[in-house]
Amino acid sequence: MFSSIIRCFQVEWLKSRHTPLLLVHVLFPVIGAGVFAGYFHISGWNDVTNVTTFLEVLSIIFPFVIGIVVGMVVELENGVGHFQLILGTFRSRTAVYIGKLLYLVVLATLATILGVSLFAVLYPVMPFSFYIKPFIMLILSVIPIYLISILVGFSLGKSVAMGMGIVGSLLSALLVTGLGDFIWKFLPWGWSVRFMDYCILKYVNEGQFYSNFPEFQLGFIFMLVFTVVLFIISLMWFQRWEGTKENE
Repeated sequence: MFSSIIRCFQVEWLKSRHTPLLLVHVLFPVIGAGVFAGYFHISGWNDVTNVTTFLEVLSIIFPFVIGIVVGMVVELENGVGHFQLILGTFRSRTAVYIGKLLYLVVLATLATILGVSLFAVLYPVMPFSFYIKPFIMLILSVIPIYLISILVGFSLGKSVAMGMGIVGSLLSALLVTGLGDFIWKFLPWGWSVRFMDYCILKYVNEGQFYSNFPEFQLGFIFMLVFTVVLFIISLMWFQRWEGTKENE
């Protein structure tokens, strides 16, 4: 199984290396980090507020980018034999699905490392080690959004996946406000942006962080359970999926 997953991962790389998919994962973090770091140097805000804003915006825009990326992947697969390449190349549907998901998560991880590292270099107000926890929390919290987007994109088409990305980013922006104080723990689009705030809170006020730790813990546990359940459901769905006629 492991060797099949690695082969599927390699196939994903070969299919996408001459497409805009890789360019998106380079341009978005580079431009974003440069724009925010440049603006913060002249904004006059305090350093903690600036770093918080950067991490929150990064979390809010992630669902939108995921929608674009998954839409591009759906279009690519549809263009290569109407999804028959992913359905008929390997015997193991599980390996195909895990290989594709793993490839997208690896791209997201590398893009996040690039963007956060560049921001930390251009706006060096926090120790580099500070960004490790936000980075880990961000990647963990966007995996369920990838699972949802892949399921929606391959079932209903690229336009629906992209539209869902837009709605997801708007929802993330709402959930970081007081409107999301209670429900953020139960909605995938609220996890990343709220976890960024908790990472900042732990850095600036550890006592207050631990007084709010039960809420953080509940959100984190729910995220892990939801991710595992959705992953299992997605595997079961992909085993029975026979392709979708994409007419966009």
